[in-house]
Amino acid sequence: MNKIQIKKDSKILFIGDSISDPVFNFRMMKDIKGRNIYALQLKKKFKKHSKKIRVHIKGIASNRTYHVYDRLTKDCINLKPDVIIMLIGINDAWENYVSEEYPPLLRPIEPHIREIFRRIKMELPDTQVLYLMPFMIDAVEAKFPFHKKLDECREILESAALEYGATVLDLQEVFYETQKSIEPKKLAIDGIHPTNLGHKVMADAVEKIIEYV
Repeated sequence: MNKIQIKKDSKILFIGDSISDPVFNFRMMKDIKGRNIYALQLKKKFKKHSKKIRVHIKGIASNRTYHVYDRLTKDCINLKPDVIIMLIGINDAWENYVSEEYPPLLRPIEPHIREIFRRIKMELPDTQVLYLMPFMIDAVEAKFPFHKKLDECREILESAALEYGATVLDLQEVFYETQKSIEPKKLAIDGIHPTNLGHKVMADAVEKIIEYV
């Protein structure tokens, strides 16, 4: 796996859905206990390396890939980040899984994720992209069947990320391994939104592929 290189003056962007949304996790702290999200934990680590590192966190709760596609210019391209850390896709899969709770999915995942990576590669050719694969933690037995739909979406997401040269970190594999020694409920009460401990697992996994230069 290619290392993500961070310089002392790097500009780093986190972009995605509720898992990367500090406001959502602060508001939902009582229910999901995940206020200290992975992006904030990593920001603290980056700042220890260099106070000149700039960090932007653009997570928005309930976002699908097409929402990130719609705001890509404003929240990504215009910022001209040196490093993009992206986690998106879980809501697309869930919308397909429980379609009766949502309007028909009119904006499919594949063309939007491919266009996101294509635009980044074309318009930000020197930017490093770390794509974090969406995951589910096995804390709620009723949600176990969701893995099948999620895995179908993960194949599409991983294929697009690799085609356009992104580094891919499979957080599902990280959590499968972590669950062998830590009770899943301690990692994500609802199986989707990590607790502070779950976010630490994510941050630690990301940090292993960071190289400070």
